[in-house]
Amino acid sequence: MFEKYSDHARSVLSRARQEAQNFRHDHIGTEHLLLGLIEVKVGFAAEVLRHQKVDLASAKQQINTMVRHKSGPEDGDYISLPRTKHAQNALNDAINEARALKHNVIGSEHILLGLLYENEGTGAQVIRNLGLNIDEVRKDVLHFISLGKEAVIGQDD
Repeated sequence: MFEKYSDHARSVLSRARQEAQNFRHDHIGTEHLLLGLIEVKVGFAAEVLRHQKVDLASAKQQINTMVRHKSGPEDGDYISLPRTKHAQNALNDAINEARALKHNVIGSEHILLGLLYENEGTGAQVIRNLGLNIDEVRKDVLHFISLGKEAVIGQDD
């Protein structure tokens, strides 16, 4: 299979794992993927989230309210965390989106779209609370892809 992730997408997945560790969770859920997308400040997804005015502090606050920290060990084995069904569905949707766009690499933008397609899970609920709309986000993704550039958040356009 072609499921090759871009550097930015791998950074998102790594950051999601770190967020799961911060919460002392024994899994990676959609909420962790969302935080990973927000915290990685480069790539098309970062540009889209900036354009959509998604705020990390607001998203984290909502997630902290909705998700309990577990009492797992701080130094547990967080390298090989399983994904929840909803997180796996979101990543499968990311693969499908990359294929639909005829891209041979899965980027952070595809993960963002995959997360938006997943209607269940904490990440989906936070996305709705943040007011993100799948059609508007997809339009932004396609716009930034058509520009052929990836920006760094805070960088002058």
